[in-house]
Amino acid sequence: MISSRVLLFRASLVSAAFASLACGAATKRASDESDGDAGSDVSVDGSMDVRSPDADAADRDADSPPCKGLACKRVACGPGLITSVSGVVYAPNGKLPVYDVIVYVPNAPLDPAPKGAACDRCGATPSGEPLVTALSDAKGRFRLDDVPVGFDIPLVLQLGKWRRQVTIPAVKACTDNPLDPSIARLPRRRSEGDMPRIAVTVGGCDKLACMLPKIGIDASEFGVDGSPAAVHFYKPEGSSVADGPPGMKDARVLWSDLAKLKQYDLAIFSCECYEAPASKDAASFKAVTDYLAAGGRILTTDFQYVWYKLSPDKALSSVAVIPGGAPQGDNPVKFDTGFPKGKALADWIKAVDPVATYGEAKCDYVFNNLQSADKSRSRTWASSDSTGSSGEAGPGIHPRFLTINTPVGRPIEEQCGKAVHLDAHINQTDTIGTSYPAGCVAPILQGEEAFAFMFFDLFSCLQNDSSSPKPPPAAP
Repeated sequence: MISSRVLLFRASLVSAAFASLACGAATKRASDESDGDAGSDVSVDGSMDVRSPDADAADRDADSPPCKGLACKRVACGPGLITSVSGVVYAPNGKLPVYDVIVYVPNAPLDPAPKGAACDRCGATPSGEPLVTALSDAKGRFRLDDVPVGFDIPLVLQLGKWRRQVTIPAVKACTDNPLDPSIARLPRRRSEGDMPRIAVTVGGCDKLACMLPKIGIDASEFGVDGSPAAVHFYKPEGSSVADGPPGMKDARVLWSDLAKLKQYDLAIFSCECYEAPASKDAASFKAVTDYLAAGGRILTTDFQYVWYKLSPDKALSSVAVIPGGAPQGDNPVKFDTGFPKGKALADWIKAVDPVATYGEAKCDYVFNNLQSADKSRSRTWASSDSTGSSGEAGPGIHPRFLTINTPVGRPIEEQCGKAVHLDAHINQTDTIGTSYPAGCVAPILQGEEAFAFMFFDLFSCLQNDSSSPKPPPAAP
């Protein structure tokens, strides 16, 4: 007996003017037909060509390869019609949209995700021989055109090491197919797909780790060094044992060992309330600098500016003038919307927080540690005034959110790593203790929203941020 789903789907094909399969690397539109061969093309109410496989093979150039797999399930629609899939990509929590996610239909099995820090520059074709690709915009929206028609069409969502393959139950021909919002979501746990490995050093003054459960990472993925979890926590010297999960190793185990750092795709260094020289030394600064040069990504707040200021790499240590000391800066911070990703940040926060004032975000606390940053070697995403500051940086408009591609000063084609510094405290409200993440209960505030955007952006491929992101090429 034919199922009701099959009957309904067949009816949709009839209503779409009886689409047929068109083999080849690209579909052939009715408007492109000019041979007038009535033996191979049959007009169906003027909207679409119905082509037999034999006729399609006869029309194909002798040197053209035959269609393969899902490429044979593309259809040739009439003028103004196309088969598309649209939707919104969400964070693991299914609530926050995610920007700059690669969305594609694979035509082959995916390769295993590589492990550890590595160069990820934009422009490479993703694994799985994608037929069509797209990127999500600042509201998480995407649209894939010319997708295969049929049941159980695979779809891949990828942002760096975040990768999830889902199944579209059915794609109807020559129309848009909006996805159920529950489908297009990054994985909460590794059983749902690939996840990056993340190291977090806890700190007493900024509860950055509470954003991880808030964006939807499952509690089963939180652990300590040596555990199979995707996220490992470390405790800097001087921190209370109650500052995180039981069994945390000293942060020196992480940030003084390049091999250990390279096991992680991202390292988050939470503010320790002061520069904390006892918790790090020359070996630490060299290891973190080398980790960045090798493709590592780090996210820091407030006093963790020390990783730039005290780097043994003069190119990195000179990117910004950092008097430090954590004097107060004006709050809120204002975004630079003059480059594509800066505008995307402003658009994104307005989309997730409609009551927010466009182009700015209010953090828990804003500091005036950075006096200036070299625009040719870094990118300032947000700034604020310092009229009331008594710190060494003095008054003026100073950087608050800063990104640095590494190795610093090299052409983008030779850079691998990226650092994000937020000269602010993002979360001073929640509690990180031995029962983590139970104490992460406060609603997401604007500063945390900005953190979430920058967090996910750190996983995107490296590019010149003066240009808009472009979808990666499909397989030839």
